Amino acid sequence: MKILRPVYHLLVVPLLVPLQLLTMLLRIRTGRLRVARAAGDRGALSIEMALIVMVVVAIAGLVLAALTTLGRDAQSSVPKNLPAGLAS
Repeated sequence: MKILRPVYHLLVVPLLVPLQLLTMLLRIRTGRLRVARAAGDRGALSIEMALIVMVVVAIAGLVLAALTTLGRDAQSSVPKNLPAGLAS
């Protein structure tokens, strides 16, 4: 019995501490999961905000593209050579 006790302390006790920490971590995680499920869908606001930002960025891109094409069309309609009387 005297030999088994030191072997127990050398092999089993060092394994128990991480095992206890893992069980506590697992209990904390499962507790948080239960609370999150009971509270409902709290992440929906983040997803909705991300979609709104994507739509606003897409609209801004479309406006920028429209202004760019409008500017190119206006640039082509501006005369390159001014009449002699208007040139200073």
